[in-house]
Amino acid sequence: MNTPPTPENDIRNADTQHPVDHIEPLPEGGDDSIERICQVPGRTFGWVAEADEPSEKGLRAAVVTHCFRADLINEESLADLANFLNYTGNDLGELVLHFKSETNRK
Repeated sequence: MNTPPTPENDIRNADTQHPVDHIEPLPEGGDDSIERICQVPGRTFGWVAEADEPSEKGLRAAVVTHCFRADLINEESLADLANFLNYTGNDLGELVLHFKSETNRK
């Protein structure tokens, strides 16, 4: 049984957008599909996996978490992690900008 969502539970009525809307914008006149939604984790995990060193993979995973859920890893915690892993503030800034540009985030 496929019951349509009530208006208060319909994502189209939400005040905020799902992260997938930033990474894979909906094409003009297109509709949301499971294929489009599945591309987001693949591209995100691919970006994390591009790192050569395990420490950079960990930092990239923290950057992803920070960019999507800053309430889970705030800027100070991210900077502390980067410092602990011997990355400079500049390195961290470049990594954040790289992730945002690779995933069309603002």
